[in-house]
Amino acid sequence: MTAERGQDLAAGGTARSGHTLERLVYMANQIAREFGNQRPGDSVEATWDHLWHFWDPRMRALIVSHWQSGGEGLVDIARAAVAKLASPQAPEPQTKATEFNRAGDHEDGRDLMSDAG
Repeated sequence: MTAERGQDLAAGGTARSGHTLERLVYMANQIAREFGNQRPGDSVEATWDHLWHFWDPRMRALIVSHWQSGGEGLVDIARAAVAKLASPQAPEPQTKATEFNRAGDHEDGRDLMSDAG
């Protein structure tokens, strides 16, 4: 076992939580870069919207916790989007995909899509 994995386990995490966080940072950055290219004027809003509507609540909680700890590795657009994600306010849909998958729809019994798979 590596020292990093041992520290992670000692902190109450799982053997994969460090890898999971790295993956979430990578994914948030990919989303932010894509919206930065597609929608430069509202890339932060679009990234926030995507994270809010398509990420599992556990994924959102982990990336917000990472941001609160300094957000190492997050690009500027992703960092700003995660800061907005930390608030309880839901974003206005920014894309057709999130218009379809509105927050709160789960209360109607709809099986919503998630980036969690």
